[in-house]
Amino acid sequence: MKPKEVVLEAFELGEPERVPAAIFGGGMWTVHSSGSTFMDLIADPEKYARVVISTADKLRSDIVYVGSGYNNFLAAALGGEIKIRSIGAPDLAAPIVGSPEELHSLDLDSVDSDAVINNIREATRIVEDKIGEEYLVTTTCWGPFTKAANLRGVEALMRDVFKNPDFVREMVDFSVKLLQRFYEPLIEDGTLEVISVADPTASGDLISKKQFVDFALPGLVKFVKAMKKQGVQTLLHICGNTSDKLHEVASSKAACFSLDHKVDLSTAKQELGEKICIAGNVNPVVVLNNGTPEDVRRASRECLEAAAEGGGYILMPGCDIPPTVPLENIRAFVDSVR
Repeated sequence: MKPKEVVLEAFELGEPERVPAAIFGGGMWTVHSSGSTFMDLIADPEKYARVVISTADKLRSDIVYVGSGYNNFLAAALGGEIKIRSIGAPDLAAPIVGSPEELHSLDLDSVDSDAVINNIREATRIVEDKIGEEYLVTTTCWGPFTKAANLRGVEALMRDVFKNPDFVREMVDFSVKLLQRFYEPLIEDGTLEVISVADPTASGDLISKKQFVDFALPGLVKFVKAMKKQGVQTLLHICGNTSDKLHEVASSKAACFSLDHKVDLSTAKQELGEKICIAGNVNPVVVLNNGTPEDVRRASRECLEAAAEGGGYILMPGCDIPPTVPLENIRAFVDSVR
C-alpha cells in the first residue's frame, strides 16, 4: 500500500498492512533545514513547493503538510501585521479585533486577494500534483477557537469567555467562515481530500471541559460538517491535556484526533478506539529533539503497543516538531513502523 492509502484506511478505523507514521505540521523544521526563511519561501510558490517535496523525500512521513508555520497569515490577510522571528514561525504582531464593531468590519473577500494566501494555495496544488498519488497532501491552519483567539488575542478571548460569551461565539462563527473561505478554492478544484487544523487554544491547559463544550466544540462541529459535506475529511490536533474531553472531541466527527504527549495513549485508545482514528503521541521535545535514535525507537514502540492493535491509529509526535530535531531521529521515528 502507498503511504496515502495506509493513512486513509486508518481514518476509516481500518487496519492497513502497516501502521501509518507521520509528523504533524513540520513547517519550522522544513524551513530551517532548507537554509531559507519563511518569507523568502512563501514569496515563490514553486520554490516553496520544491522545498516541501524534497523534505517529503527526506523524511518519508506518510502525510505531507503545506502551509505549516503560515497559520497567522490568515489574520494578516484581514489587516494584521506579521512579526518575523529569527527562528520559528512568523507571529501576528498584535490582535486585530478590539470590539464587535471591528469584527463586523473585517472583509472575507480580502483573503482571496492576499498574495501569501494565494501562494500557499498554489504551492499546495503543485505539491499535490507532484507527489499526491504517493503521499497524503494536506494544508494546515488554526482551528476555529484558536483562530478566534488569534484575531482577538488569547488573553482578551479568555476574559470574554466570562464577561462576554456571546461575543466569543460570534468570533468563533466568523472564524469558521474564514477557514472555509481559505480552503474553498482547494476543495472546489479537487486538490484536497483532507485538511489539517490545530486548535491549541481549545486545550485543557487553557479552558475547562464546560468551556470547551460551550465555545470551542460548536465551531469544530460546524467546520467539520461543512468539510464533510464537500467530501473532505479533517485531521484535528489539540495541544495540551485533553484527557477529560476525549469523547467531546470525538463528537466533532473529525476523521482523526492527534493527541498531545500529555494524554495517556492507552486510555485514549480504550475510550475512542471505535469512534475516531487517533494519532500520537511521542514527545516532540524530550524524545524527538533531545533523545537518541534508540530513545525515539523505544518511545515509538511504546506508542505502537498502546494503540496500534485493531487499527484506526497513526504514529505521530505529540505536537509539531521543533526546527532543531535531528534528521536521524525523525527517520528512526518514521521507520519504526516499517
